[in-house]
Amino acid sequence: MSEQEQTGRSVSWRKANPEAYAELKRTWGVIGHSSVLMVLSLSLIGTSLTLGYLHWPGWLETSARLGASAAAVGCAAVGLWRLVRALFRSVRAVVRTRRRGAEGKAQGETVEQAVESAATAAESS
Repeated sequence: MSEQEQTGRSVSWRKANPEAYAELKRTWGVIGHSSVLMVLSLSLIGTSLTLGYLHWPGWLETSARLGASAAAVGCAAVGLWRLVRALFRSVRAVVRTRRRGAEGKAQGETVEQAVESAATAAESS
């Protein structure tokens, strides 16, 4: 008999699927870090644009702009990669959990029947 049947209350999805919940929790953390990287990227783009208003020698201004632009592209690429990878892992964890749930229901019925038959066999002997 499942916990839900024993207590009469439904079990939360989080408790029923701890692996998928942990993956979703990690995804939210990655989304936060990716957001920080995106904001940093935008700040670096702003820095690159602002450097044009300073009166530096041409080669120094060009080098600083290229460095800031490269850093902005790098931050954005890392942020997007982590975000896409985390979202893919979360979707995969949820799909895996649903698939296990469907298989578990089918297997759970046979296990319950086997337990019941073993209990009746034990009582009869």
